[in-house]
Amino acid sequence: EARDEDPVVLVQDYHFALLPAMIRERLPHATILTFWHIPWPNPESFGICPWRSEILQGMLGSTILGFHTRFHGKNFIETVDRYLEARIEHEHSTIAYREKETLVESYPISIAWPENQERWPAVPECRRRVFERLGLPPDTVLALGVDRYDYTKGILERLNAVERLLEKHPDWLERFVFVQVAAPTRSDLDEYKSFQERVTRVAERINQRFSRPGYKPVRLLAQHHEHEALTELYRAADVCLVTSLHDGMNLVCKEFVAARDDEQGVLILSRFAGAARELAEALIVNPYHVEELADALHRALLMPPTEQRERMASLRMTVREFNVYRWAGLMLTDAARSRLRERIEARVARQGKEAA
Repeated sequence: EARDEDPVVLVQDYHFALLPAMIRERLPHATILTFWHIPWPNPESFGICPWRSEILQGMLGSTILGFHTRFHGKNFIETVDRYLEARIEHEHSTIAYREKETLVESYPISIAWPENQERWPAVPECRRRVFERLGLPPDTVLALGVDRYDYTKGILERLNAVERLLEKHPDWLERFVFVQVAAPTRSDLDEYKSFQERVTRVAERINQRFSRPGYKPVRLLAQHHEHEALTELYRAADVCLVTSLHDGMNLVCKEFVAARDDEQGVLILSRFAGAARELAEALIVNPYHVEELADALHRALLMPPTEQRERMASLRMTVREFNVYRWAGLMLTDAARSRLRERIEARVARQGKEAA
């Protein structure tokens, strides 16, 4: 596809870890941007990988290597320091390897801020539709989780917190319902299939413990939902739980915030999601701590509208300003600076040779 010797190439995610070095070999003057969408582990964890050298060498074919957070970038630099012979400038976050330099930078990804929000059905209408579809009384307090069936998303921890909430605060019985949207993924793999079965068993156990005539506290919606249906759920919910055990960023929390033009609703967010570094007005939790998560859920359910409005207005400003276009723009701006610097250095070197 390249029509000249120095194209700009964007490589996306871990499936293509080896690709930057392959492109570099074919196109030595290309500007290669690689963005890594998942967390990068510490050097000890990465050290168990049998192909650690090949993966690192492949990624260091990049001109710029982007992660969601500085913490993940720091982990990568320390990993290279541990396993490769490379020159590292920690102050500038650069790695020189085989006469090529790679800038390691953080670019927190986001969503496109939704347009035409004025055309959305009003929040009361969304609640009416969702409650009617699920058979919920109109005064139900609704908490929502939206994830793939993935063991890194903290779905089991979330369910355990719901169970603990109902144990500690039985007054929420018949008033509170938790809806978990869980899109099936990689169901042909035994680990994922086993995880899905375990989530179903835990949800059934909670319902057996706390169900009353006409009332089930947990609703598991194990199917794919289109974006419009998710937006309706976001707008209907009182609380959104994002309890990732390990997440590069997580965009569900940003989608929830973008959907709440009424500036109501509470976001509970795992400290282990990259988004927690941007969305400080959420209730930040440790999802491994069941008591803490259950208490945060109780606090969210009781939060006054004025506090919800203050928190949500700030969250919406952050998501609107730091959107996906800024994410892409920052990478391309850094790429442009790199290309300009290389051209200046090449010109200076050429003039030096001519003068000699």
